[in-house]
Amino acid sequence: MSHTGAQGPDARTQAIVRELATVRARAEQDHHVGEPGLYSRVMVIVDGNVPSEGDAEHCYLTPVAAPRSGQGYYTLTAKDGAQRPPEISPDEAKLSQSDSEVAVLLEAYEWITDQGLQVATESIEVILISNIGPCTGCKARLQIFYGDLLAAAGEVGSKVLITVESIYNTPEASRNRTRGNQIPTTYGYPDSVATPYTVLGQQGTYWRYQLPQLH
Repeated sequence: MSHTGAQGPDARTQAIVRELATVRARAEQDHHVGEPGLYSRVMVIVDGNVPSEGDAEHCYLTPVAAPRSGQGYYTLTAKDGAQRPPEISPDEAKLSQSDSEVAVLLEAYEWITDQGLQVATESIEVILISNIGPCTGCKARLQIFYGDLLAAAGEVGSKVLITVESIYNTPEASRNRTRGNQIPTTYGYPDSVATPYTVLGQQGTYWRYQLPQLH
């Protein structure tokens, strides 16, 4: 199935709800002991074109990434990768370096810089969809990713509007946890917005946080 041209907000909401269900089903399928890990994928909507599985020409869905699948540029630990911001401790960066967001952000960045910026004429919406909100380290990675996209757009002279969001559907907006050797982290954004929906007779709510627009 593929997109059928620019679509409205209903198609966008339907796609978000569909992918939340996809990510959650994958997490439950792989879950064995304790709480499910954090699974994620990125939806890239270009000029209002909402992707379905397999779309890669005018819009894009990354594969669903599992915990411990992240590697490469956004680990915040690689010498030739994104630099760790001072508010993220070395322990936090190391503990979260293989999180699923690390994988999908790199996948999305590569598609957007290879294809998305060439086809976009008005806007690129990047939506990180996960069963749990991003941890402290991955929130920093998402911010770095946003800056990288704007820099890439500037390099090719693109003036399209680029926005980045995080969407997830835990009961609460955020939760405080410890990882590894009692390293504190916060999953999700405390100031995210509860967003109700009705899709095909199904009602529910997800959390939505849009990163402040950068220039």
